[in-house]
Amino acid sequence: MEQQEQVTLSPKLIFQKLIYTKDLVLKNWWLILILVGIGTAIGYYVDSEKNKRVQYLSKIVFNVSGNSGAAQELGGFGSLIGMGAPRGDAGLFTGENLFYIIKTRPVLERALLANVTLANGKKELFVNYYLDSTFIREDDWGDFLSEWLTVRIEHNKRDSMSKLERQVFDGVLTKIRDREITIGQPNLKTAFYDLSVSMENEMVSKIFSELLLSTVERVYQETQTRKSREMLGIMKRRVDSLGAVLNRTESRLAQTTAINVEAVAPMAKVAEGRLTRSTTFVTSLYLEASRSLENLQMSIVKESPLFTIVEPASLPLEPKLFTRENTKFGAILGFIVAIIFVLAKQTYSEALRDMKKK
Repeated sequence: MEQQEQVTLSPKLIFQKLIYTKDLVLKNWWLILILVGIGTAIGYYVDSEKNKRVQYLSKIVFNVSGNSGAAQELGGFGSLIGMGAPRGDAGLFTGENLFYIIKTRPVLERALLANVTLANGKKELFVNYYLDSTFIREDDWGDFLSEWLTVRIEHNKRDSMSKLERQVFDGVLTKIRDREITIGQPNLKTAFYDLSVSMENEMVSKIFSELLLSTVERVYQETQTRKSREMLGIMKRRVDSLGAVLNRTESRLAQTTAINVEAVAPMAKVAEGRLTRSTTFVTSLYLEASRSLENLQMSIVKESPLFTIVEPASLPLEPKLFTRENTKFGAILGFIVAIIFVLAKQTYSEALRDMKKK
């Protein structure tokens, strides 16, 4: 029975293998250099095709502040109408959740369908401004989607668009979301975020970065103050109802007082007293509800400055021809493939020699 040779792994054997691999790599340096060059060239080609135009980088550094104090203030107003303190969904806009929220379809649709004022004073949907000021029609659709080249978005709601309008709109949204927006946190020790927009037109890039951030801020405020606004609606209806009751009571009191000027019957004075007490009571309720409504409106206003811009985007923007991520990846991948090929080639050669000896 043949006994299998046992190999003991020792530091000496490890160093011998490393030296052997180093010598093998140096011996086949020309092959490794060729494969690395091929991988680099392929990556460079992908980068150049992916970014044919000069991109302008618009970057905004901002901070998201909380509103726990305002929520505590609203707790008192909630008790007036039998509701607890309103709670927003601040967790949706913190940490990595914010990275996802900014790129969601509802947020991007709202930003793309917002009106912007152009240099000539004309108002236009941003999606049309983007279509007219970038090369998306020529570079992305020109070769195979000729029917998209003249389409403009005529409606500010996606549900009202025609099928062709929705296709064009979705094409713009997909490109912006996947290739032109990045959101990150430059330093994990701080609470700052940076929103970067990279587009082919300098003004379009700057305007959209500011528009997108303001859209996210409005969505955040609406989410954060949803219960507060519900309370505000209830309080407005209560004030209107009390106002109507007060008007009717005051009218009846005025009529009764005018009739009782010449009246001598005691029952007339009793009715006037009852109406006076009712008017006084309704007036106190109306004033209290009005004060609560005003305080609730002021508290909602206090919640508005949720986003603080630390570093705004300013012209001129930083231009960049194209990124080199694929070029670097191609070089690394070519080097790895070259090492594997050299080792496999040497192992195959040694196996053939061993077979010939036998």
